[in-house]
Amino acid sequence: MATTRVPDQQDAYAVVRLDSFRNFTPRPENVSVRRVVHHFAEAELEVRHLNMTAPTGTVYFIQRTTVAPRIDAVVVAPLSPAVAIAEAPASPRSRKARAEKKSGKKKKGKRK
Repeated sequence: MATTRVPDQQDAYAVVRLDSFRNFTPRPENVSVRRVVHHFAEAELEVRHLNMTAPTGTVYFIQRTTVAPRIDAVVVAPLSPAVAIAEAPASPRSRKARAEKKSGKKKKGKRK
């Protein structure tokens, strides 16, 4: 997916750790970002070092990303109690919506 670049964002490189097991599909809880650096050479050096000392099944790799500058001293006004937050309607493909639809149908008796 191509994205347009915002002018005040900088390229950065994330050193990512993937804990993998034999016959195992990676899950989000097995992926973590170890560090984010601004120079590719620094990320490459760290990945090489970490892969040499990593336990079996753990792999480190580089992921290119962008980093937005930190915004300090942003004050957000609290919402007034008169503003009600409406709950989003359930997606027709959600479990909850399917369960509600199913409970509305009549049940047939078991065959003997």
